[in-house]
Amino acid sequence: MMRSALFIPCANPKAMAKAATLACDALIFDLEDAVGETERDEALVRLAETLAGRFTAKAVLVRIHPQYLNAIHKALAGAAIDGLVIPKVNGVADISGVAHVWPNMPLWAMIETAQGVVNLGEIATAGVKGLIAGPNDLRKDLRTRPIADRADILFALSQIVLHARANDLIVLDGVYNAFRDESGFAAECKQGRDLGFDGKTLIHPAQIAACEAAFSPSVAEIAWATAVIAAFEDSAAGVVSVNGEMVERLHLEQAKRIITPE
Repeated sequence: MMRSALFIPCANPKAMAKAATLACDALIFDLEDAVGETERDEALVRLAETLAGRFTAKAVLVRIHPQYLNAIHKALAGAAIDGLVIPKVNGVADISGVAHVWPNMPLWAMIETAQGVVNLGEIATAGVKGLIAGPNDLRKDLRTRPIADRADILFALSQIVLHARANDLIVLDGVYNAFRDESGFAAECKQGRDLGFDGKTLIHPAQIAACEAAFSPSVAEIAWATAVIAAFEDSAAGVVSVNGEMVERLHLEQAKRIITPE
């Protein structure tokens, strides 16, 4: 289960020092947008040193800069990494290029461009472990203006979820920039969960708890799932009644997923 994935800017020594203790589902050490040209070498050395330690987070990922892939591979080849995040994936070539340099490494594709959305069919079947939405770059590429409830990029977000589900991939919603806006963040988390995302990428540790709560089953959902499982336990019927609602065996599958998330 991956509900919270926090970006850690590798050019920020303070953020890097805190990373090991952060109790999120995943850390994404960022060597792309968060690192300037003159900071790149120092950031890579710092990341290699940081990866030698232990982490509270369940997974450790690295967002690469494709232009510096060989240098990153050389510096991190022996590090314990659970996957690489490839930014701005436009098509299969962006994935195969990384896979060639770093074989057998789990890869995540960030969908941040119009071309990436159009080519989701081939990207999602290229052997990636998951898809990550990049709303900031999507807006830039689509030339949209931000609209309430992300209506300007809602089609693109839904397409990312659709192709992830069709190919049994993990799918993460994009970041929410205004990290001090708790109510706005909570609303976007709810929307992302309603759309079918497994979790959300984050830009600040203060967002972790609210994110994980939003993408975890609620008390009401757990109660419903428990009742559905109990109703089917000793029944061979295809449809049973649960609290005045007719439920089918497809609901049993949903109930089991709530109780035991993947």
